[in-house]
Amino acid sequence: MVDPLLPLDVIAGAAVRDRPNVFVLGCYDRRITFYAQQVRALSLIHALSEQGYLRSNPRIAVVGAGAAGMTAAAAAALLSGSQVVLFDSAAVLLSLQSTTERRNLDPHIYDWPAFDTTDPVADLPILDWEAGTCRAVRDDVVLEFEDIAVRVGGRLERRMRHHVDAMRQVGAGYELIFTDLDAVAAVPAVETSDRFDMVLLAIGFGLEPYEAVENIQDRSYWSDAGVPVAEFQGRPNPRFFISGNGDGGLIDFVAAGAMNFNHAAMIRLIADHPGVEGLSGVIGDIDGRARQADAQGDRFDFIAAYDAELLPQLTAIGLVAAVRQQLRPGVRLTLQTQHAEMFEITTSALNRVAAYLTIKACAADPLRAFRHIQCAVVQRVPQPVPCPEPAPLWLDCEGVQVGADAVIVRRGPLRANVRQAFAEHLATFEATHKEWLARHGDATLIPKLSRSARTAYTEAARAADVPLSRRMQRHAAPHLPIAVQIRRDGNRVRWSGAVAPQALVRAWSENQIFEIILPDAPADLGPAAGAILRVACHAQNARLHAMPALWRDLVSRLSVDSPHAEGMTMPTIVAGNPGGAAQDPEPDEAPRLARRIHAALDSWVLGQLNDHLGRFLASGEDPGRRVNIPIAPDLRQAMAVSWAEWRVAFEDDPTLLSHFLRLMVCAVDDADDLDVAQILVGPTKLPAIVRGTAVSLAIATAWQTTGPKGGRPGNLFRRRGAAIVWAGHGCAADLIDGSPMSLCAASYMWRTQFVILTVPGTVEVARSAERAFAQVETQQPSLSETDGSGPVMMWISQEFKDAVAAGTEPVATLLAAIEARHFAALEGAILKEVVA
Repeated sequence: MVDPLLPLDVIAGAAVRDRPNVFVLGCYDRRITFYAQQVRALSLIHALSEQGYLRSNPRIAVVGAGAAGMTAAAAAALLSGSQVVLFDSAAVLLSLQSTTERRNLDPHIYDWPAFDTTDPVADLPILDWEAGTCRAVRDDVVLEFEDIAVRVGGRLERRMRHHVDAMRQVGAGYELIFTDLDAVAAVPAVETSDRFDMVLLAIGFGLEPYEAVENIQDRSYWSDAGVPVAEFQGRPNPRFFISGNGDGGLIDFVAAGAMNFNHAAMIRLIADHPGVEGLSGVIGDIDGRARQADAQGDRFDFIAAYDAELLPQLTAIGLVAAVRQQLRPGVRLTLQTQHAEMFEITTSALNRVAAYLTIKACAADPLRAFRHIQCAVVQRVPQPVPCPEPAPLWLDCEGVQVGADAVIVRRGPLRANVRQAFAEHLATFEATHKEWLARHGDATLIPKLSRSARTAYTEAARAADVPLSRRMQRHAAPHLPIAVQIRRDGNRVRWSGAVAPQALVRAWSENQIFEIILPDAPADLGPAAGAILRVACHAQNARLHAMPALWRDLVSRLSVDSPHAEGMTMPTIVAGNPGGAAQDPEPDEAPRLARRIHAALDSWVLGQLNDHLGRFLASGEDPGRRVNIPIAPDLRQAMAVSWAEWRVAFEDDPTLLSHFLRLMVCAVDDADDLDVAQILVGPTKLPAIVRGTAVSLAIATAWQTTGPKGGRPGNLFRRRGAAIVWAGHGCAADLIDGSPMSLCAASYMWRTQFVILTVPGTVEVARSAERAFAQVETQQPSLSETDGSGPVMMWISQEFKDAVAAGTEPVATLLAAIEARHFAALEGAILKEVVA
């Protein structure tokens, strides 16, 4: 474990010799990540404060609004009374990270496989964040910077679109000469200057060249367009040429090989793979030997070390095979590097291992290929004659010609360009900084924030009343109650509170705490009362503030004492009005308000249903065993097509969705009292909804011409021939009028021609005295048995399980047999009645 550097050592690493009060932040360091640059900035500002540099509140210029510069500017304004001016030629803060959703930022993964490197939280005292896309991280950090800027007032100034052209030493301070880029178009460029007591150079590394290889236009690493996309052209052997083996080159080498690259998924695939933690010692030992060789000026052959020490274990734990499954079909990869050794110690171990796994996965497949070319010069050339294979791009690598469909050049940015304005001041810095790096070793490689620095920033942020980071706000939000109120307003109702009515779904989707204030009786709110109770009955953290005498009986009848479902809980009812829900009043008609709330809740249920069915139908994955029936792949594939059609129909018609879900959890189809059924549709009954929909979908798919039905009776239809349409009821209810479904389903007066039940156990058929026709020879019929006296009834019998496990055709055959037996039994029953 390496301790954080002492304040004097931090200052020594950033100070420019012979330039008092000029400091360089991160531009010459070895570990360049968003997080590491923030830590360097926080450590430097704290060290300057501790050592008295900020005691006189010097006027500070920070040049560069990247991770280091923006963090330093906010930190300096927070820890001192200084005026801080932040310069950048871009129009926005953190401009590089503002352009991409396909690159990921992770605070610690660069140090993998050390302990806790998969922790997604940066855990910084200010400008904190958690792993995510570049744009998401950038947005969080910028908003937190804005929070600090508001608290420190005019002491933190931003001069965006201002390019610093030069810096002159003037007396004890410095003069910055800069150009306002927004004024250039209106008038001839006019240089302006300003005086400062201290200058922090966080100038970064510049941008990549536009054409590192002549006539090959590069797309920036920081652009989504720079990330290789999924294969859509149907190329049998897509060919990628990647030039450069820094972290950017290695990541895009992996991306080019991947079928559909996802940066976060790549990290998880390797870092979380079972058994990979056992390789951390080997990887760390190899990296240690590589750093030792680098310190001695020698190069290190990572490929040879990985082949000898890692490959057997990577293969044994299945990681090579896992990466192979992610590769593009037929892909051919070429990696061009300047040196014979493919990998550099300056890169992340995770990126090296990811590239190595891609190489080995290609080698394990005769239809894929990998090639390494070592050369210093790459040139674009015309297509050779004769042409060995068609290719849109041809490159000459010092005599070796390569055809490619795409060329990715990652040779690093033009560092000299951004340093030019300060060249006179930085003339000796690189050499002195190298000495400092060598002197402090690993403490500079993985910068750490000291406990005293963390405490200083935490206390300063608290004193300035800086809000919690966006990360912590998101985590805290579900634990902060939201108060809403609905009350009678003449012939209408009035909604008020912190959120709109549709946002009540957050009680389900986010377990958000809701305080729901109901000053009036249920009858005063009309159908809106049922919508509110539906939210509360399925929510873990919703509380009703109402008169218990007015609400308790209704709430009990619709929840814990429901005659149509088991397992419902009764929400808490508390007398009194806690207040805090009078803002933004919104009058509405009670039926319309109810529809708005129900529509949002139904949409959430559909989303959950689609998520589970989508995974199950694609791969058989069944978290929580909600379907719990093995279904053959060909039937699942056909069901997926049917479900896509059903889902579109549900999304297009909220009334159809509401009707389908309501009847899925309730056998009673009573238009006079929808609340008793509709209130059951929610998270508590979601497993039943998933299973009932899956069973109905399997039968509908094999039966064909079967789908969801909007009007009564039932929630399904089946078209039989040109004119005959059967109504059906897909139902996963527990109870019918208080009795278990398995005991009363056969005697219940269903109003449809067929019934699909998801019943735990078997269905018991009533005695013949209760029947209109025929005698029933068994008390526990299977899926296929019917006496002809009622609807075609189907449920999960062994016969059904065997059929769906076998495939689409066996299910279709079974259903045809059920129909035939039904009509045969019906005909026989009618003949007996006539004879009698």
